[in-house]
Amino acid sequence: MNGSNRVYRYLDGDTERHALIADIRRVRQAVLQIAESTPEARRFEPRYHGVSLAGLLAHLYLMDRLAFWTLQWALLGIRPPLPMDFVRVVNDAAERVFQQRVIETTIRGIMAQEKRITDFIRHLPMDRFTREVYDPTSEAYLTVERAVQVFFLFHWQEHLAEMQRAEGIFTEPPERFDTM
Repeated sequence: MNGSNRVYRYLDGDTERHALIADIRRVRQAVLQIAESTPEARRFEPRYHGVSLAGLLAHLYLMDRLAFWTLQWALLGIRPPLPMDFVRVVNDAAERVFQQRVIETTIRGIMAQEKRITDFIRHLPMDRFTREVYDPTSEAYLTVERAVQVFFLFHWQEHLAEMQRAEGIFTEPPERFDTM
């Protein structure tokens, strides 16, 4: 999914926030369902653009952590433009290190981080939505309101689609591009 197909939500009410949280959970559960259904013998094969399932899950976990810290820093007024090259170096190193990591350990980390993310979305004051945070993938500053969607929903949707293609899982396209 590229940035031009994204439909952003305004998160100014509980209904909208809960809908975003439900979509985040739905996408993550779909990723984890594929992970858990993958036979043990295939978990460490390079299957997703040369990355193993273990490496891909580690990437998702690491990027969630980095994005969460970036959002927290932005709320404090610290908005460094992390270059995409830096993100790639960190990501490549993590994928190499975690290429053989026990998947259940990464899944526990993903689930714990999901709780932090959903609490963050629920409790973020509206007057903080317009603060800006740098998104290395688009090389642009986004509002916090948009960044939470890019980092925690759209990024996961892209990798879910990649996993589904690799696994031969074909689903009907969603009615909207921002939901699964």
